[in-house]
Amino acid sequence: MYVSLKLSFKTLFFFLVSTFAIGFYFFGFTYDIVCPKCDGTGQEWTMWFDFDVGRSFEGYDTCRTCDGSGKVYTFSSVSVAVICFIIFVFGFLAVFALAYFFSAFRLEANPWVKDVEEMHFLFNPMYFSWLFYVDRKTWVKWNTVISLIFTLLLLAVFVLSLNANQNTLVGWLIGAALTIPFAVAWYQNFESLFDFLM
Repeated sequence: MYVSLKLSFKTLFFFLVSTFAIGFYFFGFTYDIVCPKCDGTGQEWTMWFDFDVGRSFEGYDTCRTCDGSGKVYTFSSVSVAVICFIIFVFGFLAVFALAYFFSAFRLEANPWVKDVEEMHFLFNPMYFSWLFYVDRKTWVKWNTVISLIFTLLLLAVFVLSLNANQNTLVGWLIGAALTIPFAVAWYQNFESLFDFLM
């Protein structure tokens, strides 16, 4: 007996909302930490030039990072996960749409591809255009995987290039992990989405 385990967007939405709600309940949206610039004193040692007198001075001044409070607010890992998840979803959809339009454009520019009965993948630049015409479900599967990997790697390079704290890295990992079920739901529901959009 064959049982289909199709992940719907309603189920995914309920899962994401409940996951983030539980995370916000336990970890909150933001929290304050001691300012790393002034070590919580609200004052920092600075130099400035006074143009009226014509010389430079140095001494303590109000910390520009925390505005003298000694504390800075940072996002919790759950808040970063929500932000990263939204960026991942938009990045995934943008890469997928780019692949869709690129395949459709190449198919229109090369109409001879429609007459080819069999085409192989290895080193063939027209394979995805041919697959776009011949077997849309397989094309969606391959481009879902490629778009997901490309999005995760591209945003990994971006996040790791930042001077990221622990919350940013944990939020990126949670956002990346939650993007995978979105990609699976996108693949499983693409035909109904495509009929709805077109």
